[in-house]
Amino acid sequence: MRGERRQHQVRLDDPAEVLVDSGLVDVDFVAAQLGTRFGSAYDAARAAVQAGEVSPHPLFEAQWIGRRRSWQRSGQHPVLWYVSERRRRNRIAPHPLVDPRIIFAAMPEARHHPYGALSYWLSVSGPGASLPTRILPRKVSWGTYRAAAIEAATAWREEVVLERPQLLGPSPELPQRLGTSPAVTVVMAAQDSGPLVRQTVATLQAQTFTDWHLVAVDRGSLDDTAWVLQGLAAFDDRITLVRESRCGHARALNTALEHSTADHVAFLPPGREWLPGMLAELLAHAHESGAAAVLAGAGAVGRSRQELVGGRPVDLTTALLRRTAIKDVGGFDESLGGSSERDLVLRLTRDHEPVPVDVPVLKRPDAPVVGHGDDWDSVVLERQLVDWDAAAERPRAEDLVSHVLPVGPEPRRTVEWLSSLPREGSELILIGVRLRRAHHVLAASLAAIISGARFVSVPTAVSTSAATNVGISQAGGSTVLLIRPEAMPPRQPIAERLAEVLREPGVALAQPLVVDLDGVVLSAGARFSADNPNPDLFLAGLPTSDAVRIGQCAVAAPAAPLVALRTETAIALRGLNGRFHSVLAETDLGLRARRAGLGDSVVVPDTVITSRTDYARPEELIGAMGSLQGGGLATPLDGAPDLLRAAGLEVTDQRNRRISADPEDRQAPAVLVPELVLRPVRGIHESPPRLRWAIDIAAPAANRGDRWGDTYFARSLADALEQRGQHVAIDRRDARDRDSRDHDDVLLVLRGLDRVTPRPGLLNVEWIISHPDMITPDEVAAYDLVYAASTSWSARMTREWGTRIEPLLQCTDTRWFHPDRAAPDTGPAVLFVGNSRGVYRYAVRSALAIGADLTLHGNDWTEFVDREQIASGGVANEEVGALYASAGVVLNDHHLDMRRDSFASNRLFDAAACGARILSDRIDGLEEIFSGLVLPFDNEHELARLVAPPYDAFPDNETRRSIATRIIAEHSFDKRAETLIDDAVRRLLARG
Repeated sequence: MRGERRQHQVRLDDPAEVLVDSGLVDVDFVAAQLGTRFGSAYDAARAAVQAGEVSPHPLFEAQWIGRRRSWQRSGQHPVLWYVSERRRRNRIAPHPLVDPRIIFAAMPEARHHPYGALSYWLSVSGPGASLPTRILPRKVSWGTYRAAAIEAATAWREEVVLERPQLLGPSPELPQRLGTSPAVTVVMAAQDSGPLVRQTVATLQAQTFTDWHLVAVDRGSLDDTAWVLQGLAAFDDRITLVRESRCGHARALNTALEHSTADHVAFLPPGREWLPGMLAELLAHAHESGAAAVLAGAGAVGRSRQELVGGRPVDLTTALLRRTAIKDVGGFDESLGGSSERDLVLRLTRDHEPVPVDVPVLKRPDAPVVGHGDDWDSVVLERQLVDWDAAAERPRAEDLVSHVLPVGPEPRRTVEWLSSLPREGSELILIGVRLRRAHHVLAASLAAIISGARFVSVPTAVSTSAATNVGISQAGGSTVLLIRPEAMPPRQPIAERLAEVLREPGVALAQPLVVDLDGVVLSAGARFSADNPNPDLFLAGLPTSDAVRIGQCAVAAPAAPLVALRTETAIALRGLNGRFHSVLAETDLGLRARRAGLGDSVVVPDTVITSRTDYARPEELIGAMGSLQGGGLATPLDGAPDLLRAAGLEVTDQRNRRISADPEDRQAPAVLVPELVLRPVRGIHESPPRLRWAIDIAAPAANRGDRWGDTYFARSLADALEQRGQHVAIDRRDARDRDSRDHDDVLLVLRGLDRVTPRPGLLNVEWIISHPDMITPDEVAAYDLVYAASTSWSARMTREWGTRIEPLLQCTDTRWFHPDRAAPDTGPAVLFVGNSRGVYRYAVRSALAIGADLTLHGNDWTEFVDREQIASGGVANEEVGALYASAGVVLNDHHLDMRRDSFASNRLFDAAACGARILSDRIDGLEEIFSGLVLPFDNEHELARLVAPPYDAFPDNETRRSIATRIIAEHSFDKRAETLIDDAVRRLLARG
């Protein structure tokens, strides 16, 4: 084998040759991205290498390989880096639709291919071969995806590579006689700009064309602006001063237009200057072309309607517009707080294409600083992108939910949403806003091959809110989910549940419970106080159990990166307000729905999404709160105090928390946000006593920890405690530092892999259920109560360490584990349900060694057993009991330290409660606890004898059922909950 590998060594000094030799160059795909044709694969490869950002192949995307961009650090082309990383290459997916594990499973020889798994797969697969991926809901051929990728690359090229319109020039002769006199009205709107006015008017007076009339509107200036203009008018009768009170820019311009009599209008704001021939040249072009709009097109300004819609700057100071055309479109829109000039030009050019001319410009204005305040450019551009009247007429399917997702900067997040789309009843509309090539092509090509997915490209940079509105206008479902990029796909489907809530009377918007990456509540909607117009995030920082206890409820408005509403409601409200960049747009939407009488906003705690980020960065929140206050929307009365009582919390005070863009700079922008001061309602003296419990487990947050045994154990224990009137939160590893833990009465640590520091002020309880080798004397001494799932270990450690450790064995959830789950001996002959934990476990290894008819369910086994020997990657905990009850024999084993110290596993109690026959490695106390249901085996010979029917070593069916009934009575979670509550209440009462 080593000699064989040496024969396949490859040269890596020429990237283009490597691309050709490896088959990782697709001539048509490269040509689509570069907008050209190639005579050979080598020419295409060379062009791809020189272009840098271009992908050489539809199934190779450098931006997908990893965040660290190792090839950039090494100065290599990404394909060179990929094929030369021999140790890691076989584990790297070069594209979301290429899973090396699938290739190796079907083609083991691919591991030794000199250019890696993808190159081998391409060499043996034709266009009809199914793509090696698991993320697609159905099989898609390589040829189908290739065609979609080439089409997506072509569309991207056409969108981003636009040939600019040519400028007209030189200027024609100006006619001797013009239609009106004055021929041009020059409009100026001035406010507090006294030092600039004189020089600006001087450039007008220096024009070679002199038949003009300046209408200068003073917007209630507090300085000497009006006096300067009045002085200039006293010596030049071509200047008219109009005094106005403090008003908006658009209002002032419209006022000036009312005083205009000329055929053409020019605009000259204070601080701008014209070259002497500006007016003459613009007017000559206007008369020559008859155009309604003549634009001096030098520089980056928009020269055509397409460029203007594409977001290029508008500079009215170097434009000449026909007055009647301005009047026809209604003048400047005074409802806009900004971008009124762009809006006017876009409305005017809808019927009149502008004429770009080659007229020298003295100086363009500096590009405006992009902040987080009102985004009026997006409001104006959205008007060109969205036709709400046409959207209202679009037919919609009542049973379809449309997901609208403006694509974020990270391609992996887009793929996550595409791969999580339910197969039926949902559509996903991806909105790409001026995406980079890699992300655009990936999103567009994947959407093209996934049923129910669509990709819509927006050719101009607009806010997330405006982009969302583009998607709303194209929604085909009766319900629409508005999603921001920071929202992760839900772990459980939520669309149907939210749609169901929206069908309830009086509900306009519904939001799920939003949690952070630690699993702590980030938002359950927005609440407002009576004396602060800024919103607070309801339930932020509390455990999700408090939200579940409150249940579905009305909130002032949503505050979430995902909200649901009826599509007709969204269209009636004209979607999100585009001036919100992103956050609080949904809050504004909820308040507008309430004002319009369309219904309230509700939070649905049994639907949960995770946000990758905080709700907003400080500067985003500050800007968005300014936009929210600018809307002038009334806020409902605060119902939070009443709702919190249902969670066992009461409001003692309200304070304001300062959020600053820069906490180190006292002059930085800042806002005050209301914040409730809470304390728990003491329930220890109630009948029965009610306590707040935090159950701490070592499982990580989100999907990673869902399949941990600790998670199942904690859920069952929490349910048993809740049934006895307790308030219980389950904190996984990442949530154990939440501040709201101070509201709890009891911290119960289910001691697994992590040592947890006790919380001062709480009753700290530790239940050691595994890994006794990790426990130390000082750890148990720090707790108020300590339990262990081993009778012998508890007694021994109590003697040795001097700290009392009570025995409290593991147990079973009798809802899911009992003899009636299935008839005996109707299922697997030999059964093991459990994850590998990274080791070839004793029970599985022994069963396979003797050739037993083993049914194996669990994760991470492929390193040790063949795939065909794995029945599934896991079974829902609620279904495991049926397998146990029906199996011939159930296998069990323990960690080495648990076996040595006789910590009986949870699996033993679950299987015994089902009346199963169980074979396990040997620990003390099996007979005393399980009365013959669990037999030990010390070697493979004993295992072979015990797994063979007719199972004479085990009790008969009737006896096993009787033993199972006793196990249920003595070792249920209900029984353990009673013990824990009694001990905790007794200890807390003793504290006084």
